[in-house]
Amino acid sequence: MQITNLISVSSLSFSYGENKVLEGVSFNIQENDFIAIIGPNGSGKTTLIKILLGFLAPTAGSISLSLPRNKIGYVPQHYTLDRNFPGTVDEILPLKNQKVIEQAGIENLLRKKFTSLSGGQQQRVLIALALHQSPKLLVLDEPTAGVDIRAQQSFYELLRELNKQGITIILVTHEVGVISSLVKKVLCIDHKVCCLGNPKEIPYLLKKMYGQNFVQHHHKWHHHGGQDV
Repeated sequence: MQITNLISVSSLSFSYGENKVLEGVSFNIQENDFIAIIGPNGSGKTTLIKILLGFLAPTAGSISLSLPRNKIGYVPQHYTLDRNFPGTVDEILPLKNQKVIEQAGIENLLRKKFTSLSGGQQQRVLIALALHQSPKLLVLDEPTAGVDIRAQQSFYELLRELNKQGITIILVTHEVGVISSLVKKVLCIDHKVCCLGNPKEIPYLLKKMYGQNFVQHHHKWHHHGGQDV
Protein backbone atom coordinates (compact mmCIF):
# COMPACT_ATOMS: atom_id res chain seq x y z
CA MET A 1 0.00 0.00 0.00
CA GLN A 2 1.40 3.38 -1.01
CA ILE A 3 1.86 5.88 1.81
CA THR A 4 0.93 9.49 1.03
CA ASN A 5 2.97 12.44 2.28
CA LEU A 6 0.48 15.01 3.56
CA ILE A 7 3.26 17.53 4.20
CA SER A 8 6.77 17.66 2.74
CA VAL A 9 9.20 20.18 4.22
CA SER A 10 12.49 20.73 2.38
CA SER A 11 15.46 22.86 3.56
CA LEU A 12 13.07 25.24 5.32
CA SER A 13 14.54 28.28 7.05
CA PHE A 14 12.97 31.25 8.81
CA SER A 15 14.38 34.40 10.36
CA TYR A 16 13.00 37.35 12.28
CA GLY A 17 15.38 39.97 10.90
CA GLU A 18 18.88 38.82 11.91
CA ASN A 19 17.50 36.23 14.32
CA LYS A 20 17.60 32.77 12.72
CA VAL A 21 14.76 30.70 14.15
CA LEU A 22 14.76 27.71 11.78
CA GLU A 23 17.57 26.58 9.51
CA GLY A 24 17.56 23.81 6.89
CA VAL A 25 14.60 21.90 8.33
CA SER A 26 13.47 18.88 6.26
CA PHE A 27 10.94 16.14 7.10
CA ASN A 28 7.76 14.49 5.83
CA ILE A 29 4.44 13.90 7.57
CA GLN A 30 2.59 10.92 6.19
CA GLU A 31 -1.06 10.03 6.13
CA ASN A 32 -2.23 8.67 9.52
CA ASP A 33 0.99 9.73 11.28
CA PHE A 34 0.87 10.70 14.95
CA ILE A 35 3.99 12.81 15.39
CA ALA A 36 5.19 14.72 18.43
CA ILE A 37 7.40 17.78 17.97
CA ILE A 38 9.64 18.34 20.96
CA GLY A 39 12.45 20.74 21.78
CA PRO A 40 13.49 23.39 24.32
CA ASN A 41 11.74 26.73 24.62
CA GLY A 42 12.87 29.11 21.90
CA SER A 43 13.79 26.23 19.57
CA GLY A 44 11.37 27.26 16.81
CA LYS A 45 8.54 24.77 17.35
CA THR A 46 5.73 27.35 17.33
CA THR A 47 7.25 29.14 14.33
CA LEU A 48 7.34 25.82 12.48
CA ILE A 49 3.67 25.23 13.28
CA LYS A 50 2.76 28.73 12.06
CA ILE A 51 4.53 27.99 8.77
CA LEU A 52 2.75 24.63 8.42
CA LEU A 53 -0.58 26.40 8.99
CA GLY A 54 0.22 29.14 6.48
CA PHE A 55 0.38 31.94 9.07
CA LEU A 56 4.03 32.62 8.17
CA ALA A 57 6.00 32.18 4.94
CA PRO A 58 9.46 30.57 5.10
CA THR A 59 12.51 32.73 4.47
CA ALA A 60 14.01 29.94 2.38
CA GLY A 61 13.20 26.37 1.40
CA SER A 62 9.80 24.95 0.62
CA ILE A 63 6.74 23.31 2.10
CA SER A 64 4.24 21.37 0.02
CA LEU A 65 0.85 20.06 1.12
CA SER A 66 -1.19 17.33 -0.54
CA LEU A 67 -4.36 18.46 1.24
CA PRO A 68 -6.23 21.78 1.25
CA ARG A 69 -5.57 24.03 4.24
CA ASN A 70 -9.27 23.95 5.17
CA LYS A 71 -8.74 20.26 5.96
CA ILE A 72 -6.20 21.16 8.66
CA GLY A 73 -7.70 21.60 12.13
CA TYR A 74 -5.78 23.69 14.66
CA VAL A 75 -6.01 23.56 18.46
CA PRO A 76 -4.06 26.42 20.10
CA GLN A 77 -2.58 26.30 23.58
CA HIS A 78 -5.04 28.91 24.81
CA TYR A 79 -8.35 30.25 23.52
CA THR A 80 -8.62 33.95 24.28
CA LEU A 81 -12.08 34.81 25.55
CA ASP A 82 -13.29 37.49 27.91
CA ARG A 83 -13.78 35.98 31.36
CA ASN A 84 -17.20 37.61 31.53
CA PHE A 85 -18.31 36.07 28.23
CA PRO A 86 -21.71 34.50 29.02
CA GLY A 87 -21.81 32.04 26.12
CA THR A 88 -22.37 28.34 26.68
CA VAL A 89 -20.49 25.64 24.79
CA ASP A 90 -23.37 24.93 22.42
CA GLU A 91 -23.49 28.65 21.57
CA ILE A 92 -19.79 28.63 20.68
CA LEU A 93 -19.89 25.58 18.43
CA PRO A 94 -20.65 26.66 14.83
CA LEU A 95 -22.46 23.43 13.98
CA LYS A 96 -24.61 21.19 16.12
CA ASN A 97 -22.86 18.11 14.76
CA GLN A 98 -23.68 15.18 17.02
CA LYS A 99 -20.83 13.06 15.68
CA VAL A 100 -18.28 15.79 16.53
CA ILE A 101 -19.83 16.29 19.97
CA GLU A 102 -19.50 12.56 20.65
CA GLN A 103 -15.98 12.39 19.17
CA ALA A 104 -14.79 15.14 21.51
CA GLY A 105 -16.71 13.73 24.48
CA ILE A 106 -18.45 16.99 25.36
CA GLU A 107 -22.10 15.87 25.52
CA ASN A 108 -22.33 16.87 29.20
CA LEU A 109 -20.67 20.27 28.65
CA LEU A 110 -23.00 21.80 26.07
CA ARG A 111 -25.10 23.85 28.50
CA LYS A 112 -22.16 25.05 30.58
CA LYS A 113 -20.45 28.42 30.20
CA PHE A 114 -17.18 27.99 28.35
CA THR A 115 -15.34 30.23 30.82
CA SER A 116 -16.47 28.04 33.73
CA LEU A 117 -14.88 24.89 32.30
CA SER A 118 -11.62 23.39 33.48
CA GLY A 119 -8.56 23.58 31.21
CA GLY A 120 -9.03 19.99 30.05
CA GLN A 121 -12.73 20.55 29.29
CA GLN A 122 -11.95 23.72 27.34
CA GLN A 123 -9.42 21.81 25.25
CA ARG A 124 -12.07 19.21 24.38
CA VAL A 125 -14.34 22.01 23.17
CA LEU A 126 -11.46 23.37 21.05
CA ILE A 127 -11.02 19.86 19.61
CA ALA A 128 -14.74 19.89 18.70
CA LEU A 129 -14.28 23.29 17.01
CA ALA A 130 -11.39 21.87 14.98
CA LEU A 131 -13.30 18.68 14.11
CA HIS A 132 -16.38 20.40 12.72
CA GLN A 133 -14.58 20.92 9.37
CA SER A 134 -13.78 17.18 9.12
CA PRO A 135 -10.00 17.68 9.07
CA LYS A 136 -7.57 15.14 7.68
CA LEU A 137 -4.82 16.68 9.82
CA LEU A 138 -5.07 17.99 13.38
CA VAL A 139 -2.33 20.30 14.72
CA LEU A 140 -2.11 20.90 18.48
CA ASP A 141 0.32 23.38 20.06
CA GLU A 142 1.00 22.30 23.68
CA PRO A 143 -2.70 21.62 24.32
CA THR A 144 -2.25 20.24 27.85
CA ALA A 145 -0.24 23.13 29.32
CA GLY A 146 -1.78 23.94 32.70
CA VAL A 147 -4.08 20.90 32.60
CA ASP A 148 -3.98 18.43 35.51
CA ILE A 149 -2.54 14.95 34.96
CA ARG A 150 -5.85 13.07 35.07
CA ALA A 151 -7.37 15.40 32.46
CA GLN A 152 -4.21 15.07 30.37
CA GLN A 153 -4.54 11.27 30.31
CA SER A 154 -8.16 11.53 29.18
CA PHE A 155 -7.21 14.12 26.56
CA TYR A 156 -4.42 11.95 25.17
CA GLU A 157 -6.79 8.96 24.97
CA LEU A 158 -9.08 11.15 22.86
CA LEU A 159 -6.19 11.95 20.50
CA ARG A 160 -5.29 8.26 20.25
CA GLU A 161 -8.88 7.44 19.28
CA LEU A 162 -9.01 10.25 16.67
CA ASN A 163 -5.80 8.91 15.14
CA LYS A 164 -7.32 5.42 14.98
CA GLN A 165 -10.22 7.00 13.08
CA GLY A 166 -7.77 8.12 10.39
CA ILE A 167 -6.91 11.68 11.45
CA THR A 168 -3.22 12.54 11.15
CA ILE A 169 -1.99 14.37 14.27
CA ILE A 170 0.89 16.77 14.92
CA LEU A 171 1.37 17.41 18.64
CA VAL A 172 3.78 20.03 20.00
CA THR A 173 4.50 19.05 23.58
CA HIS A 174 6.83 19.10 26.57
CA GLU A 175 5.17 15.98 28.04
CA VAL A 176 7.95 13.59 27.06
CA GLY A 177 7.03 11.03 29.71
CA VAL A 178 3.54 10.62 28.26
CA ILE A 179 4.07 10.62 24.51
CA SER A 180 6.37 7.59 24.34
CA SER A 181 3.33 5.28 24.54
CA LEU A 182 1.07 7.53 22.46
CA VAL A 183 2.74 8.77 19.28
CA LYS A 184 4.27 6.99 16.30
CA LYS A 185 7.16 9.39 15.61
CA VAL A 186 9.10 12.05 17.48
CA LEU A 187 10.65 15.07 15.76
CA CYS A 188 13.28 16.89 17.85
CA ILE A 189 13.73 20.55 16.88
CA ASP A 190 16.36 22.96 18.11
CA HIS A 191 16.41 25.48 15.24
CA LYS A 192 17.42 22.51 13.07
CA VAL A 193 16.14 18.95 12.97
CA CYS A 194 18.21 17.27 15.67
CA CYS A 195 16.60 13.87 15.27
CA LEU A 196 13.54 12.09 13.95
CA GLY A 197 12.74 8.68 15.32
CA ASN A 198 10.60 6.10 17.04
CA PRO A 199 9.14 7.17 20.42
CA LYS A 200 10.85 4.16 22.06
CA GLU A 201 14.11 5.98 21.31
CA ILE A 202 13.11 9.10 23.29
CA PRO A 203 15.84 8.77 25.97
CA TYR A 204 18.42 8.32 23.20
CA LEU A 205 16.96 11.22 21.19
CA LEU A 206 17.06 13.54 24.21
CA LYS A 207 20.65 12.61 24.96
CA LYS A 208 21.50 13.27 21.33
CA MET A 209 19.86 16.71 21.59
CA TYR A 210 20.98 17.79 25.06
CA GLY A 211 23.99 15.61 25.82
CA GLN A 212 24.46 12.99 28.54
CA ASN A 213 23.45 15.29 31.40
CA PHE A 214 19.91 16.14 30.30
CA VAL A 215 17.40 16.37 33.16
CA GLN A 216 14.12 14.52 32.89
CA HIS A 217 11.41 14.61 35.56
CA HIS A 218 8.95 11.81 36.08
CA HIS A 219 6.26 13.53 34.02
CA LYS A 220 7.94 16.24 31.99
CA TRP A 221 11.44 17.35 31.20
CA HIS A 222 12.91 20.36 32.98
CA HIS A 223 12.65 23.49 30.90
CA HIS A 224 13.04 27.15 31.66
CA GLY A 225 9.98 29.38 31.58
CA GLY A 226 9.53 31.69 28.65
CA GLN A 227 7.78 31.99 25.34
CA ASP A 228 8.68 29.62 22.56
CA VAL A 229 9.15 31.26 19.18
